[in-house]
Parts: sequence; structure tokens; C-alpha cells
Amino acid sequence: MKNYKNVKLIVTDMDGTLLHSDYTLNPLFFDIYNQIKTLGISFAIASGRQYESLFNIFKEIQNDIYFIAENGGNVVYQGKQQFVQEIDPKIIKEVVKIIRLIPNTELILCGVKSAYIEESKPEFEEHIAPYYPLRELVSDFLKPISDQIVKIAIYNPESSEDNIFPHVGYLKDKFQVVISGKHWVDISVKNSNKGYALKKIQNILQVSKEETMVFGDYLNDIEMMSNGYYSFAMDNAHPLLKEKARFLASSNDEDGVLKILKDIIEQKNK
Repeated sequence: MKNYKNVKLIVTDMDGTLLHSDYTLNPLFFDIYNQIKTLGISFAIASGRQYESLFNIFKEIQNDIYFIAENGGNVVYQGKQQFVQEIDPKIIKEVVKIIRLIPNTELILCGVKSAYIEESKPEFEEHIAPYYPLRELVSDFLKPISDQIVKIAIYNPESSEDNIFPHVGYLKDKFQVVISGKHWVDISVKNSNKGYALKKIQNILQVSKEETMVFGDYLNDIEMMSNGYYSFAMDNAHPLLKEKARFLASSNDEDGVLKILKDIIEQKNK
């Protein structure tokens, strides 16, 4: 068994990592988390999801953990925003015009107050509801929205790598353009990623990379892998993420994160 005795901060992704494939959280998580808290270990959730989505899942421990929402675009602790990474409205308009030309592709503007969609499509809204419970319908994405937009989320039902990224990949020199799932590409400001947010939290807590453990499964978790010595890719992770991670955990459906947390508890209590 690996030595986890110096771990002081744990950060985990949600979908494909802590959550099962049916988007459920093992109810044992909260008991295990309380044992982790008793050991003096800080905890953070890092996800492409909206803050409200994360808050709803972790309501009972909301004041204990850090929320890295929107892939690092919005970081919240105890109900207070720690920092926000707002996208230039000019880039939003540029991306909107591009995406409108791609068949069968949807776009969400992710703000601090709400997520915004341009058309009401029941099937799509049902699909995104777990990730974006707060949503508003706007008449035109090219018109100003009274909110801080921190992420542009683009969805294609077939393949994000094949059908979205080739159209927006040219922005990656100046912006964060990441394939965040089989169907999703996310665009945000250059340093708006989970790894940058993690570094901010490490500075606040005075915790080092060597004292940090991270879990992830997809390409929007890559920056986190380099900011925690105990970097775990799930067994179901994207091959590129497995290359970046130092260790491998069991799959999300086998509760790989919880297994490692139990190992930490066992070691620390010896």
C-alpha cells in the first residue's frame, strides 16, 4: 500500500470519477468524508458543473469543502466566491457565430448567476439539467447578458473531438479550449482550469503539491494532475489523462475514489 500519511488536501472530479455512471453518489461518501475531516484533511470538489449543481449534491457539508465549479471559472467556499474568471464578450460572440454553423450542436453560456441557452429544446434541457439546474432562456447570445460568463460549453451528440474541437481548436493559444467529455468542449480564459484553481486553494491553505491528492477521468483534469503528487486517473479515464497521472484508481463504478480514501483513513489511524 502507498504511503498517504502526509496528505492534507484531497481534490476530486465528479462525473466519471466520484459519481457512478448513472450520476449517483455512493451514500457512504458522507460517512467517509466525515472521517477524512476528523483527520484534519481539507477537501475540494472540482467539476465542469455549475456551482448550484455541486451545492445541491453536497449541501450537508457545504461549509466544509471548496467548490471548484465550471472547470475553475468559479471557485466558492462557505457560500463566498473566492475568484471568478470572466470571458471577454468579444470571444463569446466569435464562438457563437462559429457554433451556429455546426449541425446538431448546442451551446451553453455558463455564468455565475445562471447558465443560458438560446433555444428551448426539452430533450437537451433534460440532458443538461443535472449539470446546470439554474438555466435561463435568452433571445440571442449576441446580445449582452447581465452576468459574468466564465465558460462556454459546447455539446455535440456524436463526438466532441471530431465535430467541435476542429472548429474552435485555433483559440487554444490564447484561451483554455478543452475536450471535457465525449460530447463536450469547454472554452474559458487561459488560466481558467482546475489546476490553476487548485494552486489558489493550496496557497490559501498553505498546502504543498507533495501534500495534495487529486482524482480525475478526463482531459479537463490534466492540469490538476501536475499539481498534486498523489495524482490518480480512474481506470475508466481517457488514455491521455492516464499518461499524466502518477497512479491509477479503480473505475468510478467500482468507487475507486472511496477505496483510496478508506486507505488514507486506515493509515492515519494506525
